[in-house]
Amino acid sequence: MKIQIRNIKKQLDDYNSGKLHKKLDIVLLDRDIEGLACSINKHIDINIKTQVNQKNSEAEIKKTIASISHDLRTPLTSVIGYIQMIISNELSLKKQNEYMHIALKRAKSLQALLNDFFQLSIIESHEYKIQNKSININNILCEVITDFYDSFLQKKITPNIDIKEENIIVIGNEVCIKRVIENLINNVIKHARNYVFIELKKDCNEAVLTIINEANGIKENDAKLIFNRFYKGNSSRTVGNTGLGLSIVKNLMEKMNGHIYAKINKNLLYIFCKWKIEE
Repeated sequence: MKIQIRNIKKQLDDYNSGKLHKKLDIVLLDRDIEGLACSINKHIDINIKTQVNQKNSEAEIKKTIASISHDLRTPLTSVIGYIQMIISNELSLKKQNEYMHIALKRAKSLQALLNDFFQLSIIESHEYKIQNKSININNILCEVITDFYDSFLQKKITPNIDIKEENIIVIGNEVCIKRVIENLINNVIKHARNYVFIELKKDCNEAVLTIINEANGIKENDAKLIFNRFYKGNSSRTVGNTGLGLSIVKNLMEKMNGHIYAKINKNLLYIFCKWKIEE
């Protein structure tokens, strides 16, 4: 028994010092020592999993910092460039006014980006809690679509809208549901070209919001990635798009115990949001 204990200790010391990178080898002569070794091996498994998660987390943090730096640098550089041209006194008054408006637009874009970063950091924290209750989702959807009416006109898009007359009462949070729908439609406004379809219906014990628009180069295998932070799909989707809007949507849906997913079919992007209906 002492020999086995010494053997276990030596292997564990070697593992802790980095000389050994595998679980303990044991000679099964005693049930209690066997149980001890098995518990140690389970702890090693947990330790290995923790190290892998830590490395993945560190890699994700580095990627996030790089993306944040890039997305902040681009509009900030643009704002600085236009301001420098304005104060150079080499432009006509008309050009100065034109560049001032462009710089202001870029600054507002930067402000919106910072707000998204802040909002996402809050939503992703474990301390962020929301209170779910009975919500009439029809009213929220109609209100948001009305708010985006001018945006659709500017893009010369007439959305096909199918909202049933029957009121659908879901379990959720009014503010979060509104933010989810706003972000989804704002994503449509940015990327849709001609076709937009918005539908709200009941499906068994769930309310299903379906939003369809052109996929614009998103591959079928990448449909599940669009809710990741900073996902942009391809270069044509990088302008004015930080990849945070849909990530915020996914986090809010999870906080409401809802479900959201996407799929690609015949070059159309389908996004489905599902909430539980009040019984």
